[in-house]
Amino acid sequence: MGVGIKEALFPTPFGTLQNVIMQGIVIIANTLVLIGVIGLARSGAAGEGWLAKVGLGIAVLASALFLPFEVLVAVNEELGGMLLGLTALLQGLGLLLAGIAVLRAGRWSHWHRFTPLLCGLYTFLILIPALALSDGYNAWALAGWQIPFLLLGFALYQQRSVPVAQTAVVGA
Repeated sequence: MGVGIKEALFPTPFGTLQNVIMQGIVIIANTLVLIGVIGLARSGAAGEGWLAKVGLGIAVLASALFLPFEVLVAVNEELGGMLLGLTALLQGLGLLLAGIAVLRAGRWSHWHRFTPLLCGLYTFLILIPALALSDGYNAWALAGWQIPFLLLGFALYQQRSVPVAQTAVVGA
């Protein structure tokens, strides 16, 4: 999130050492997102249905693809940027499906149950329109993209301490 805010205020020129360092920080952030999406898949919050399996499979795959594509951006900005955009759409779709599966499974309660859906919705309701309106790069929208994933991390942390039987009863 901090990198996006910094880039919005003080853009880093492509091809500089500072740009490479910024890409390294973004790779770390994307690694944490991948860990969160894997955590969601392992939590069982989405249930065992086909919607959960397909959505989480797409979300994990797309989240993993962000890592090599971020490296590619440092070498070939045009190709890497295009692949990152496609990957964002894929990740958003996977998280939308997984978010619906989480709501249908009813294993999480309160605000926690909406966080996977929020991760997917952000892509289509905020990120893509903001990028389209700003010629393909909007640091504020990219920084804000981390907020739903931060909330997902909090939800995963808080839900891990609640027994499955209790979440099933509360969510029913």
